[in-house]
Amino acid sequence: MYTIINYLVSGASKLSLALELRKAKEYFDNLEVIREDMIKRSRDILNLCRTIISKIILREDVEKLVGDLNHKFQELSEIIKNFPELQYSNNFYSIAGEYIEAIQLYYITQKHRVLQIEELNIHPIPYLHGLIEVIGELKRLSLDLVRKDMFEEAYKLLEIAENLYTSLSSLSYPDAVLPGFRRKLDIYRKVIDDWKKFLIDMESRRRLIHRLNTVLKYIKHEDTGNGR
Repeated sequence: MYTIINYLVSGASKLSLALELRKAKEYFDNLEVIREDMIKRSRDILNLCRTIISKIILREDVEKLVGDLNHKFQELSEIIKNFPELQYSNNFYSIAGEYIEAIQLYYITQKHRVLQIEELNIHPIPYLHGLIEVIGELKRLSLDLVRKDMFEEAYKLLEIAENLYTSLSSLSYPDAVLPGFRRKLDIYRKVIDDWKKFLIDMESRRRLIHRLNTVLKYIKHEDTGNGR
């Protein structure tokens, strides 16, 4: 014990500890700088994600914006790669989830395919969270098509969403393994059920209106023919 105490109070020990603390301070100083940079960059990324989704709903061209988003996200990923505290943080997972949602919506609606984890080089947790959120955006797009009386296309998007949900529902892990995902599965099951009911109801109304218009035209034709 005496030898250990002797060493701890020695000049060599103090120098060694000072060097280690300097290394730790340098690491955390860099971590703080990178974290602030991540927050600033995330604002641009999130705004770009929202813009892309909105434009897809409006059926506008977003190819250049998607290219910009990919570039900005890859830059951010490169910057934080040496800091696991950031790379695996809820903050970055949230940004990555928004990115995945926008990118996958683009590829599903424009390229008719889903990007794989390896193509995006991203952790499975934000990949899955972002992918399931696409269901909500597909519903938005579908409802916009209903407004334009494009029921066939609206039903196709519902079918895509149902297939996506069925695939994702096989990954019903506890929160300790896949945080928050079971809850999203429950939420989007209801979203799909309500969406399907809405489409069926709206199509039934459309058919009824079509029949009524046909009857009214017939009555009007009969009245004209009888000289009334």
